[in-house]
Amino acid sequence: MATKPKIYSQDNQSPPGVAFALHIEDPLKRIQACLDSYKASDDTEVFEYSLMANDLQLISATGLPHVGAVFEMDVSKKYTNTMFNMQGGAVSLAFDMATTIATAPCATRDFWRFPGVSRTLSVTFLRPIKLGMRVVIDCEVVQIGQRLATTRATMREKATGNILAICEHNKASVVFKEPKL
Repeated sequence: MATKPKIYSQDNQSPPGVAFALHIEDPLKRIQACLDSYKASDDTEVFEYSLMANDLQLISATGLPHVGAVFEMDVSKKYTNTMFNMQGGAVSLAFDMATTIATAPCATRDFWRFPGVSRTLSVTFLRPIKLGMRVVIDCEVVQIGQRLATTRATMREKATGNILAICEHNKASVVFKEPKL
């Protein structure tokens, strides 16, 4: 029995940059548009602003059938704890945002038009991620269906290639009503 998807009103989530840039077909440019929407935003106090607008850099992206993206970032002091290692919440934030926008090439007007919401984010920390490291976050869309998606990512130290942390991120689709004109 098919169920009708839960619909959210437009007023529930209306910040700039929420919808993927469907008019851009190139996977790299579509994901970059997500990052650029933060740079253009006046809402600089949102939790992920600094990461998205300033620190996460898109290196490469692929579209269907094997959707993925590679990002780099420097571990600056604002992301570290008192031991000068990248704080667990900061690692999780980097994984959350990178794997989320890596799904952008899959989006169409009627499919994953919005980034969705997290259901689970499982992060395994393998080595300390030290202040000053340049890290590479390699993301892959494992599966994306009408309502749920699974992505995963690996964070490596750029200089050595050592794996620092891994994650699996499960997302749920969010469908919004179109505003009545």
